[in-house]
Amino acid sequence: MQGHHFGCARVMSVIEQNIMNRGGQIIGRLDGKQNWQVTSESLALIAKADAVIVNGEGTLHGGRKKASWLVDVADHPISKDKELSLINTIYQNNPDSWGTRLARFDHIYARDSLSAKNLSVAVGRDVPWIGDLSTSMGALPAESAQRKGIIVGDSVKNRVTRALAVLSINSNPRADLVPLTISLREENPFKPWISRKFRHYSLRLRQAKLQAKFPNLKYLESEQDYLNLLQKKELSITGRFHGVCLNLIAGTPFVCISSNSWKIEALFADVGLDKRRLITVDQLSSDFIAQSDWNYSDSEIEGIERFLSWTNYRAEEVFDEIVGAKLTPKTID
Repeated sequence: MQGHHFGCARVMSVIEQNIMNRGGQIIGRLDGKQNWQVTSESLALIAKADAVIVNGEGTLHGGRKKASWLVDVADHPISKDKELSLINTIYQNNPDSWGTRLARFDHIYARDSLSAKNLSVAVGRDVPWIGDLSTSMGALPAESAQRKGIIVGDSVKNRVTRALAVLSINSNPRADLVPLTISLREENPFKPWISRKFRHYSLRLRQAKLQAKFPNLKYLESEQDYLNLLQKKELSITGRFHGVCLNLIAGTPFVCISSNSWKIEALFADVGLDKRRLITVDQLSSDFIAQSDWNYSDSEIEGIERFLSWTNYRAEEVFDEIVGAKLTPKTID
């Protein structure tokens, strides 16, 4: 919600716009970094709401503590008689007890087919998938200028981020090193004041040292700035799931490294992307990148177009159902 992560910012804007376009009123937003159950403000918001929508994204895997806070809304007294929706979510390696509780949700939509299978087993009913909402507005308008140069991103894994940074500065010509975030780390506004101050200055110092070491490092201010730059590049190298998603809508060929769950592999399967694009850190070298043609194949182009069309159509269905509008029957070729 702070716009720190460009992929997440795009997802949130899609969710909010689709709710409001259908006459829904958003009365509050609760950040996943905070345990909503222990704050009176959060409980008061939920008490006033008719419905609660949980944006699962990449959180619900490995039985993580912060993910359990999202699940807790299922059986908390404050949510009794509320319409509950879990959307746009991964689901991997979670406790069996979560499934029983999530079955209380009125609407559940996974963001990949593998998570949909897991959720279906967990909650005891068929759970559909729709693709990540960052891709649901379709492809960006094509740029008329010729693409040039390489953009290198970051990862949730520090080792991968370091390897990507080294690759960027060793490339010839030197690549742009552009994280998918506004700054090195997102600051947590829910921590105690003194802790926030210390972390703020610590992060500023670390970021300044990084920018001195990697003069090609650029932190952009918005999702739109990132997409504008991405569309001008002939190749993107990323270690983030949303990095892949934004490459798809920008039409930018890419190479990626696996993240901290199956999310990238699941996206490859759902879109029909060539597995040669998913490499290991050990393969990451300027020579390896330069010696291959990373342009999309005809079958990949077809798969991407179909995936973006499908995700757009399914997102319309999902929000029609959640907000309560009647959906006019449609078909997809």
